[in-house]
Amino acid sequence: MESIAFYGKGGIGKSFISANISYYLAKKKRRVLHIGCDPKHDSTILLLKENKPAMTVLDVIGDNITV
Repeated sequence: MESIAFYGKGGIGKSFISANISYYLAKKKRRVLHIGCDPKHDSTILLLKENKPAMTVLDVIGDNITV
């Protein structure tokens, strides 16, 4: 299993880059697990093409949702 992580200060394009890499790898038939920890749900909104946010790690950690 290979892992890639993106981190850095806000506003530098982490969500944009990570969402596009996840999309590219999935199109190449690679198995992808994209975990978004951004409270604004930027990467999950980009990947799902929806305006409603998906569940993130922060929802589970904050006891808002059970898995």
